[in-house]
Amino acid sequence: MKRNSSKRRRPQARRRRTFKLSVPVIWGRAEGRNQKRSRLHAISWRMKLRAAFSALFSSPRWVSLLLLSGIGAAFYFVGLDSTYYISDIQVLGATTLSREAVVQASGIGGTHIFWLNPADIAQRVADIPSVSTVTVEIAWPNSARITIAERAPVIVWDQAGDRFWVDKEGRLMQARRELSDLLLVLSQQSDKLYVGERIPFDVLLGALQLRQERPNIGSLFYEWGNGLSYEDGRHWRAYFGSGLDMNQKLAVYEALVADLRERGLAPKYISVINKDKPFYRLVEPAE
Repeated sequence: MKRNSSKRRRPQARRRRTFKLSVPVIWGRAEGRNQKRSRLHAISWRMKLRAAFSALFSSPRWVSLLLLSGIGAAFYFVGLDSTYYISDIQVLGATTLSREAVVQASGIGGTHIFWLNPADIAQRVADIPSVSTVTVEIAWPNSARITIAERAPVIVWDQAGDRFWVDKEGRLMQARRELSDLLLVLSQQSDKLYVGERIPFDVLLGALQLRQERPNIGSLFYEWGNGLSYEDGRHWRAYFGSGLDMNQKLAVYEALVADLRERGLAPKYISVINKDKPFYRLVEPAE
């Protein structure tokens, strides 16, 4: 019997296949899934806000915004603080004007210091006719100093009972008290005059020159057409007109008076308005 020399092959073992199962994580409740989504949503918003703030803080505009906010807050709180409202007002240089009149004209009492403009204040005070120059100083936190120079009156002008001071430029000012040492001019005009207006400059110059030449003259009269005149102590009216030639007119006047007295004539008035053509009118003899 023959042997089968060929080796019997063993059957190959079958390869086992393995399978991996992916099992999804299943939350115990539906609320768990919602909570996870909420946390993810919150994290997303926090990241966005963080990025926005990071961009804002790194920008120069943020610095400007911060500064503006700080300045605005400072102005707001200072504006509400009564400490910064003007309460201390000094008035220097006033001689005939009262402190109250200057303060009222300035309009700064109780005003916040941030709203004050020294140039505007000075202009309002300078509008007072008797004020020539004004200086305004503002001091922190609530003080102001107003220094003025007043216009000096040179004559007193009486217009229908209303008396004014007149400065060297002919400007009318309010007469605040009696100044007996000044020359009084009694105007016989019917026109109403007001503070701030001016009298004719040649009339002012003539009045001052007459007073200089005749210091004993206490008052003069003024009327349109005849100018200045005064009552001579020898019982007649003397007319001089206006202008700066009063010394020459006075010389003509005194020469004419001497001639009339030498002849025993009594004048009712004498006019040297035109010094080259003086004339007079005699007192009519009683019947």
